[in-house]
Amino acid sequence: MDSIQAHTILVLLEHGRNVTYLHVACLALWVFECLITLDKEVTYIWGSPRWSVVKVLYIIVRYSTYVDASLNIVVQCVPSLSPKACKSLYYAIIWLLAVGMTAAEIILTLRVWAVWQKRKIITIVLTVCLIGIVVPSLVLSAFIGRSLTFDLQLDIGRIGGCIVTGGKAELEVAPWVLLLAYDTFMMLLMLPPAYDAYKRGGKSTLANVVIRDGIIYYVYLFVVSLVNIVVLLKISPDYYSLLSMISRVIYSSLCCRVVLNIRERMGKSLLP
Repeated sequence: MDSIQAHTILVLLEHGRNVTYLHVACLALWVFECLITLDKEVTYIWGSPRWSVVKVLYIIVRYSTYVDASLNIVVQCVPSLSPKACKSLYYAIIWLLAVGMTAAEIILTLRVWAVWQKRKIITIVLTVCLIGIVVPSLVLSAFIGRSLTFDLQLDIGRIGGCIVTGGKAELEVAPWVLLLAYDTFMMLLMLPPAYDAYKRGGKSTLANVVIRDGIIYYVYLFVVSLVNIVVLLKISPDYYSLLSMISRVIYSSLCCRVVLNIRERMGKSLLP
């Protein structure tokens, strides 16, 4: 093993370790989030006998995040995984992320739709825009999985789990650009109802929910998507998954809180 190869191996293993630490921290953060909101979930989700679209979406977002986080740790920690096994696991992670984020965006979309009192024009606009980001994102997910390579053969054995040695940054960035654009659009749609609530005094339950969850949460999501785009354009392929899990946790946390907070404050769902 020459010095260049040894240095490359050490760098890749160090990057893999950093990603592992972050993913473990994300899983711990998600478990903590679920524990501190468990009482609300039991009361307002499982305590409701009626099954609705939002309840199903909530469950998908809430519990697929556990699977996603666990698989991210598996691909980083389990030794002796073949490139084929790594490819399959990363495919599963990519699709779990795509499905989970899609469910989260649908919740946020229904949130805006409900605030706009389900007007026909808003229904059409949101439907077209949502399809416009979901379909390309799902297609891109397939191409992202195909672009990843795990061809590096380490002389010291597979001690670091799956090591990504290639991928297309532009494919990784594209879904986050779509999310950034869509979340910005929805944040702008929330401004008129928020301003209207503010003019009426801003002290009603609905006004508080609109202003806090409808504006501040979208700012958080905007920042998350923007950071992902910047990071993906600057880092090496083995760091591509560095922020995907923390983004998933933040999206899942905020979207689940949107549902729980509305049901807690209003005593019933504003969503269908």
